[in-house]
Formats: sequence, structure tokens, C-alpha cells
Amino acid sequence: MHSETGIMNILVLEDNSHRITFFQNALKKHKVTVCRHARTAIRALKDGPFDLIFLDHDLRREPVDPDDENCGSEVARFITDHDIECPCIILHTENRIGREAMESILPHSQSIPYSKLKHVRIQSILKNVSNMEGSA
Repeated sequence: MHSETGIMNILVLEDNSHRITFFQNALKKHKVTVCRHARTAIRALKDGPFDLIFLDHDLRREPVDPDDENCGSEVARFITDHDIECPCIILHTENRIGREAMESILPHSQSIPYSKLKHVRIQSILKNVSNMEGSA
């Protein structure tokens, strides 16, 4: 997080246009990198640190196998294999199997399905991340 401005660097892995619009509107005061494909998210993770990461699992509008290359599990494996540090990773997939696979790869992540994320208020998540970084 940029200490003077409070602007966070946020990665969103999502392929659904309506959800992308939701994230962009809710996070408009921050630097948001939206990736529609796992490979793009992995490239973004190589380029720099993120304060907050939102991971979907299914990137083809249908449930996919957690071993598939273009899914949230692939990005989760990259995060673990390359020791990517991020204070907060939110798994927002609605796919139970995909969510459980990502939780096993990223045990420090939080699971908030998209349907509940809209009600949780992203601002409260941002405040929690800001507090975590402020105390680090």
C-alpha cells in the first residue's frame, strides 16, 4: 500500500463482465489489475507485490477441474510455489470443489463467495487489510 495515499495495489482474477464491473466500482480509489486468465494473473504477480488478491476459480463460465491450467487453482499454486506474499487473499468462487482446492493450496486465504461478497462490503475488507499492513 502506498503509505501516503492509502492506495492499495489489488489483483482481481475474474472473467465475468458483471463481476468485473462490481470490483472496479467498489475498488475505484485503488490500483486494480483485472485478469481474465490465469496466465495473465501469474504475469501480474511476477511484476509486483499486491496488497489484496481476489481469486475466482472457474474462468470459462462453467465449473472446471482444479487441475486445469486456466483456473484459480493454477494461480494459487503459483502463489505458493513462488512464495508470493500478500496480506489478504480472498477466494470469491461459487464453485465448492474449486474453493476447497484453493483453500488447501492457500490455507491463509479467506473464502467469501461472490454472492456474499456483495453483502460483506468490500470497504470493510479494505479497512482490515489496511489495519493489517499498518501493524506489520
